[in-house]
Amino acid sequence: MTAVSATDPAATEPMGARPASSARPRRERWAPSPRLRAWEIACVAVAGVALAVITSWPLAAHLSSRIAPDLGDPVRTAWQIAWVGHALLHHPQGLFDSNAFYPHPLSLAFSDSLLGYGPTAFVGSGTIAALVRYNLLFLFAWSLCFVAAYLLARELGVGRLAGMIAGAAFAYAPYRVTEAGHLHVISSGGIPLALFLLLRGYRRSSRGLTAAGWLTAAWQMSLGFTLGLQFAYLLALLALIAVAWRWRSGAGLRSLGRDLALISCAGVALCAAITVYQARPYLKVAAQYPTAKRTLQEVQKYSAGPVALLAASSENRVWGAATAGARKHVSSQNESVFFPGAVILALALAGIFGLGGGRRSPYTRGLRALLAGGAIACSILALGFGLTSGGWPYRLLYEFAPGWEGVRVPGRIFTLATLCLALLAAAGGQQLVCLARAWSAGLATRARSVMPAVLAGLVAVALVGEGAGHLGVPSVPQPARAEIGLQAPILDLPTDSATDRVWQYFSTDGFPALAQGTSTFDIPSEDDLRGGMAGFPDKASVEKLRWYGIKTVVIHLKLPPLPGLHGDNVPEPTDPAAAAAKPIAGLGVTRRDAGEVVIYEIGPGPKALHASG
Repeated sequence: MTAVSATDPAATEPMGARPASSARPRRERWAPSPRLRAWEIACVAVAGVALAVITSWPLAAHLSSRIAPDLGDPVRTAWQIAWVGHALLHHPQGLFDSNAFYPHPLSLAFSDSLLGYGPTAFVGSGTIAALVRYNLLFLFAWSLCFVAAYLLARELGVGRLAGMIAGAAFAYAPYRVTEAGHLHVISSGGIPLALFLLLRGYRRSSRGLTAAGWLTAAWQMSLGFTLGLQFAYLLALLALIAVAWRWRSGAGLRSLGRDLALISCAGVALCAAITVYQARPYLKVAAQYPTAKRTLQEVQKYSAGPVALLAASSENRVWGAATAGARKHVSSQNESVFFPGAVILALALAGIFGLGGGRRSPYTRGLRALLAGGAIACSILALGFGLTSGGWPYRLLYEFAPGWEGVRVPGRIFTLATLCLALLAAAGGQQLVCLARAWSAGLATRARSVMPAVLAGLVAVALVGEGAGHLGVPSVPQPARAEIGLQAPILDLPTDSATDRVWQYFSTDGFPALAQGTSTFDIPSEDDLRGGMAGFPDKASVEKLRWYGIKTVVIHLKLPPLPGLHGDNVPEPTDPAAAAAKPIAGLGVTRRDAGEVVIYEIGPGPKALHASG
């Protein structure tokens, strides 16, 4: 990434104090592509990792025993990534036919696939490896957001200190702590990284950087459609803007060069191929399961009015309590809390309008308008159907834009709004750095060099403090040794959408066929099986198990603490200890006590005259 001819804006800063009376140039010029040395990138990477470790502490000290922020989606995601790696190594043709949700095919497509993380599961096996892997990816996601936003802001024209502000503003935007339990949502660092590589590659006519940019974009899309869909539309929009700009400037597409044109076509084809590969099982699932389709009512459930822009997560240290009143008026306090943060907003406004005194934003007017428009548009779309009575303008996406009819939570579009605000905040931070230099002009040489760094550091700390929230790090239960190697298919009890996440995680030891799992939509046969386990072990439940082909049932006498995850769900059976004490005479099953679990083998016998719903 080192350039030999570009001016280093970090040495001279791309903007500075300009006398108010000076004549403004007729046409604003974009700052040159900066020189990025290896030591600079290394320092930023270290800073990103350090912040991720500090803000999630003590997770890094317990990688093999704890998880953040709860025992809900994170443990299921640990299973998911482990399964993808296992399938890629052993039977890639059946990648989407996971071991969970037996006997349903394409069960990996019951939620975002996270295919791009699958290769990390080539190393290690079992529950402990799955847990360590997930925790490392969790820290990686936060770190990459910091580094990537820094690099993109630098390429857009700010110096090193302001770049750190961009990294902190994006990685620790208040919205992100709300989604800390959703790895597929917080894994957004590939978006600014791909934009940085593509922008730098095209500006420098670099084949390597351009190819790396398209590969990064394809990888980001491989993590799932939650962010991949909006990123694809963003790339298409930016491509149209770039073509229009080249056409207007008279450069035309021929000036792009044959090599870059071919790389661009190959990159678009790669992204399209990954999209099609992922989309096929999801389309089949949508056709097979009517409940997989996102109805208007479901999207409305996760939509919110403008008050959501004033509501912060309850986990937010600074704004959680202060915005509790606003949170009461949003439909989903976990998905519709979009307060951007006061420090970020102030810096972003300074980046748009300038601080006065002749100090203007380092960005051109066009770039500022694009970022401000993007932040506003994404904030409005994140409200979903909640902005107007008719659901406009989000309804335009839902009804006419391909792919958006499958989006359940519109609020995740706010990820792009946080990126736009972070880049604008970097421009505002750049002006603060210049002010600090002006204030310290009469001081000693050392003070003049230290004061801007101190000010930028304080701003970055304020951004992290305003956005980083209280993350729980509960201990993760592990399966009993007696559970390993049981005859499959297996059903773990009690069962509901909360406990089933844990049983999915347990199944990473060997990946036996598992009768249950947690998906983003209701599966009638799974609901039917769960509902029939209230009286287990009895004649009706055992016959139903035979109907579904279940060979082994495991009752867990000691449940892990799952605060806030049960909701309206009722685990079946409600009292595992009482169920384990029931007689089994005449049922055709055998029982074996193994400490905290009781294992039942379902022998042959009559099946219920039963058809699943």
